[in-house]
Amino acid sequence: MKPLILVILVLSLGFFITQLFQEALVYHRDLIKQGEWWRIITGNFIHSNYPHLFLNLSGLWILGFLFLDQLKTKTFIFSILLLSLFIGLGLYFFDTTLQKYYGFSGVLYGLFIIGGVSALIEKDYFNGIAVLVFVLAKLIWDLIYGGNASSEALIGMPVAVHAHLYGIVSACVLGIVLYILQIKLQLKQSKTVE
Repeated sequence: MKPLILVILVLSLGFFITQLFQEALVYHRDLIKQGEWWRIITGNFIHSNYPHLFLNLSGLWILGFLFLDQLKTKTFIFSILLLSLFIGLGLYFFDTTLQKYYGFSGVLYGLFIIGGVSALIEKDYFNGIAVLVFVLAKLIWDLIYGGNASSEALIGMPVAVHAHLYGIVSACVLGIVLYILQIKLQLKQSKTVE
C-alpha cells in the first residue's frame, strides 16, 4: 500500500473518531477567546453531520488517487497541519461574525492546490493546470454566488466560503515555497552531477 493512501486511511478513521468529540473540538469563537486555542485547528477535523463528513471524505479520496504519484506523503501531512492552522486563524481574525465552523473543505481546497503544484513540479502539466483552474474557478463562483444550496441542505448549515478562500491563499503560499525548494534541490543535484 502506498504511504499516501495509508495516511488518508488513517485520517479518514480519525474523522470518525473526532465526530465523537464534536463539541470539545469544533471551532467556537467564544471558547477560543476563553483560551481553548486548539479549536482553531481542530475545527477543521469536525463535521456538522455524517453527510458532511462523507462529502469531505469523498473529496479527500479523489485527491489521493488523483495525485497518488505526485503528492509526497510528508508534503501532504505538513500541508494539512499548516492549512488547518492558517484557515482557523483566517476565520478568527477576518471573519469575526462567524461563531462556529465545521469541516475539512477549506483544507481540501488548499490540498488540491498543493496537489496541482506537485503535479506541475512532476511535469504532469495536464492534471496540474486542470485542477488549479477548476479549484480557482469554483472558489470565484462561490465568492460571487455563495455556497451551493444543495451542499448547504446536505450539511445543515451555510457553506463557509471564506474557509475555502483561506485554504487556497495559504496553499498558494505553500505551493510557491514547495516550487522554490524543488528548484533549489534540482540545482543542487545538477551541480553534484557536473
